[in-house]
Amino acid sequence: MTTHSSPSSSSSQIAKSLRVRVLTAVAASALAGALATSANAADKLGAYPVDPAQVSVAGISSGAFMANQLHIAHSADIMGAAMVAGGLYGCAVQDVTSDGVLALASQAVGACMKVPFMLDDVATYKHRVEQLAAKRWIDPPANLVRAKVYFFTGESDSVVDSETIVKGEALYKALGVPDSNITFVDHSGPAAKAGHSWVTVNYGGACDANTPPFIDRCDYDQAGAELKAIYGDNLNPPAQSASGQILAFDQSEFVPGKATAANGLWDTGYVYVPKACEPGASQPCRLQVVLHGCKQSAEALGDVFYANIGVNEWADTNNIVVLYPQAHATTPAELPPNLWADALIYANPEGCWNWWGYSDDRQYLTKKGVQVTAIWKMIQRIEGK
Repeated sequence: MTTHSSPSSSSSQIAKSLRVRVLTAVAASALAGALATSANAADKLGAYPVDPAQVSVAGISSGAFMANQLHIAHSADIMGAAMVAGGLYGCAVQDVTSDGVLALASQAVGACMKVPFMLDDVATYKHRVEQLAAKRWIDPPANLVRAKVYFFTGESDSVVDSETIVKGEALYKALGVPDSNITFVDHSGPAAKAGHSWVTVNYGGACDANTPPFIDRCDYDQAGAELKAIYGDNLNPPAQSASGQILAFDQSEFVPGKATAANGLWDTGYVYVPKACEPGASQPCRLQVVLHGCKQSAEALGDVFYANIGVNEWADTNNIVVLYPQAHATTPAELPPNLWADALIYANPEGCWNWWGYSDDRQYLTKKGVQVTAIWKMIQRIEGK
């Protein structure tokens, strides 16, 4: 079943049933949303002294797929990307159409995650990138020749098969990224036994765990490794503890109609600002966008992800502003009524980033995608544009 199927008569009956069942939930959700929004409405994302030539993205799992999408869509302005336990551009796409892409939810949870031998060859994904670029929905892939890329996959990962990440690396090479610009850490490298997780030196679950919060202690500083892969080996050692500010901001202003919930975005995002990067600083700072995975948002875990993965400590000593956008676990009640019939396809119950076209976003992996656009506008705000 595709994400763009037309409702049948049976689906219409389901829609009517769902309408009755969700009205109360919609009202309750709207009230809770109104209260949350009012608490954060005054907190606008600020501008900071960031060098636009030093912007990168990083993410784990669905956040890795989204980091990959952001990078390839905006390759003219994003200089590097780190993908942990995920990332193959257009993995769920079946075809490019006149108004976007045709994607399969079943492809995302099947071939992309569990049975990669069913994936297309790299030439097919390269062709799709070229098709999207020809339509000017993404930047020309020729920009990627100067990109810096980091990939990680652990031997114990039972959520996303390592072969998907291998193919993600191969696609970057096919698009012109030199071997010397790619760091690939796999089963033979540090943290070889890691499960499906962002890996740290000593915070989180057992190294081979595949369970929430999907942060595993493997005696491996993934934050430092990915930042060095992107920004160079001459970074200063991390601070013993983060001393900057974590600021909450309103994400809704970056979404059409402020419809955050329906598009899988939480009302609140976070930004980490080192003291050296506060407004008025004399020296420009870098910016990294870091994207959590499914079930890792602040909505689900509070500050567990954005305060404990080690990036902030490196940011402190290397003048890096860190943007932590937040996804939202969208329920059927929060979808527009015309999507209720196919709520199982269009909802986002685990708070993942959109890498298969949920919420009926047919441009989800391009510069026109709702989430890609929202995050890009956040980047531009931070840059003062």
